Amino acid sequence: MTKKKKVFVIVSVSLFIIIAAGFGLAMITGACGPNGNFRHGFHKRGMPPFMHKEISSFMLWRMDKGIDNLDLSEIQQEQYDIFRSKLQGTMENGIDKKMDFKKQAILEFKKDAPDLSVIAKKFQSDLNQMSTSVSENLSLFTSFYDSLNDKQKNIITKKIKEKMEYHKNYNSCYERKI
Repeated sequence: MTKKKKVFVIVSVSLFIIIAAGFGLAMITGACGPNGNFRHGFHKRGMPPFMHKEISSFMLWRMDKGIDNLDLSEIQQEQYDIFRSKLQGTMENGIDKKMDFKKQAILEFKKDAPDLSVIAKKFQSDLNQMSTSVSENLSLFTSFYDSLNDKQKNIITKKIKEKMEYHKNYNSCYERKI
């Protein structure tokens, strides 16, 4: 075996051990660390901007996956598609508005005498628009849900109850005592 091959094998095995140990530690201790003391890069700060569209795509994929089990009629499918497209638009618009607000706030704070009323007015305007949009989404979901038969409604409520039970039993990092 040549010297290059030996170095390559040693480096590969070392990287594998380091990665396996890291994943093992995360699996054993959980996301919060052994006592909830680990500080994550995203801890209490939200997701990085490049993940926002991925998260919304994932949420829509999960919804679509759950809807596949309902055997929707054509009318129900149309109502779901309307709700889904409106929700997708709301999420995309929300991401854009958030990034736009963040840019404007940063520009305002770079000034020698920042005017917080400008930021507050922008935030109030965006908040009102998002509130209206979320309200429209909820009414579209309600009309879709009302179009379902009892069996389909039971499937949805059973799934929601399972998720609520999971989160009720989940010990959050924030609830741990140090």
